This record gives sequence, structure tokens and C-alpha cells, in this order.
Amino acid sequence: MVDVETTGLFAGKDRVAEVGVVHVDPDGAVGDRWESLVNPRRDLGPQRIHGIRAEQIRDAPLFADIVPELARRLEGRAFVAHNASFDHRFLTAEFLRAGHEFPVAVDDALCTMRLARTFLPGAGRSLQDCCHAFGLVLEDAHTAGADAEATAHVLSAYLSMAPEHPAWAAALSRAAAAVWSVPSHAGHPGLPRYSSGPLARLRRQLASAWTDGMLSPESVAGLYREAARLGVAEEHVDALLREPAPAAAPVTPRSEFASTVRPGQKLVLTGQMRRPRHEITERLGAAGYPVHPAVTRAVTLVIAADPDSLSTKARRARAYGIPVVGEDFLQTLIGEI
Repeated sequence: MVDVETTGLFAGKDRVAEVGVVHVDPDGAVGDRWESLVNPRRDLGPQRIHGIRAEQIRDAPLFADIVPELARRLEGRAFVAHNASFDHRFLTAEFLRAGHEFPVAVDDALCTMRLARTFLPGAGRSLQDCCHAFGLVLEDAHTAGADAEATAHVLSAYLSMAPEHPAWAAALSRAAAAVWSVPSHAGHPGLPRYSSGPLARLRRQLASAWTDGMLSPESVAGLYREAARLGVAEEHVDALLREPAPAAAPVTPRSEFASTVRPGQKLVLTGQMRRPRHEITERLGAAGYPVHPAVTRAVTLVIAADPDSLSTKARRARAYGIPVVGEDFLQTLIGEI
């Protein structure tokens, strides 16, 4: 089972921000689960849907870094996803960007959404609908790992309803014939998303262990002991330890920005905010703050849906020394929005 969370709907310009893979055996047993955040090197798009924050993916692997691990987990297995054409488009595009061909044709994929017509006539087609029909609970919807696991359980239910259905054998036959050309060298093990939980706890422990840019051997050993206690694989601790030492970033109070931004100075907006962009632009314009379409040295401030945004505008602003603030700063300029 495969699921991707993306920065938008168009594989040609949008990117994968998270990927999840869950294995299902031919007898329907749900097995190994793997997932990783991916740094798309761009704005994260509809964050209200997938819930990924820029601070989570800043040090996540690039898609090219996880291609070997992803290929290893997909090789020899049927490609299954809910709304498979969507996930297939994005994986195909990302593999090509990384210099590899994705060897599974979209017609060779199994789509649990399309199969619902056969196995769940009269029910809805969304993943939530399919889970509900089988009495399954979909927790953490729109996280790649959770959605892939939910899809795995839906497929398992389909298999139990019709174990001899010809679609299963045909899909396995096509999977066996696919030729993967990805080098077998070890890639990045991936970085799972935990908004709270084991990995987040380990990251906080690691952050507190840094002293003057150094980690003591005792701190490292303690991190591995805590990981073992929490059931976190050692390779994820290895990935955390490869991250650079955290830098103490200066925090500028909102009031200080407010005193430096005056009517007539140019502002730039970036990211998908809670209100439509045109509405915010009109409100700012009416208050005397012109919104500029691009970041230049004449811009005073960039307002982002996510203040840690990796969008081109946000990166350029930081390069120019222009402050980047969060969407809530709009309240300082134009009141509630």
C-alpha cells in the first residue's frame, strides 16, 4: 500500500512532502509499515489538510535520498493505493526528477477506491467511507503512514471477501515483471512524522543535550537507550544525529515588526492562508499596505502562512535579510481576518 501527501494537486509542479508504505501479504495479513517526511524545497501548500509544518521538513531527506529505500519496499509487490492514479502520478514524477524510471504503469496499479464499486456497492468512495463500511477507524487522516495503513486494511477486507478474485493474481504477476533500475546502495532510512510521540520526544531530548555545539558520549548513549525503550529503530536515531546542531535564532517580537512596517511600504504574501489571497490583498491595500508580487530589496516584510516556509519567496527574503513572519501578523496590520 502506498500513500503520498503533496504540496498540491499537480505532479508537474507540486511535490511529495510525505510518503508511506505498508505491506500486505497475499493472505491479507497487514505487515511492515514505513513512512517518511520529504523536503520538497518549496512551499508546503494546503497545510490545513496534511498538517505538515515547514519546521518538520526542513531537515527531512530529499525525495532522491529515499528512492533506494522506497524502491526496496515496492520491488516485487503490487502497487496498491486509494485513488491510485494520483499517487502514481506523483511517484512517477519524483522518480524521474531523481533520475530513475518508475517501472510500474498506472494501468498495473490496484486502486482500492475503484474496487469499492465491486466490493462496496452503494457506499461512498473516500478512504474514510471505505473504512467506515468495514468498521475500521481511520486515525490521523492525511498522514501518509496512517492512510497507507488504512488502505492496507481495506484491501485485506477485499481479499477476505473474494480470495480468488482474478485481480489479485494479475497484480502480483505484473509486479513480478517490473524491472527496478534503482541502485541497491543504502539510502536515507526516512524520517517519520510524529507531531507528538517517540520521535518528537527524542528530538527534544537531543536538542537539550547540545552544549556549545557539542554532544557528549553520555548524551548519545542515553539517546539510544531512550530510543530502545520507546521502540524507535536505531536508524532513526542515526538520522537525528546527522542533523546539524540547532542554532539559537533571534526572536523578534511582533510589536517590533509593527513599529517598522508603515503604510506605503511593500509587503509580500506567500503560502495558502486561511482566507483567499485576493481578500487579504484587498484588505491590506485598503489599509495602505501595498502587496507586491515578488520579493525584491524594496520589500519590507514577507507574511507567510507558515513562518518557517521554504517557498521561493521566503528563501529569497531571508537571503536579503527581509523578515518573514506568520499569518497571525495580519491581525496587527488589519485586525481580525
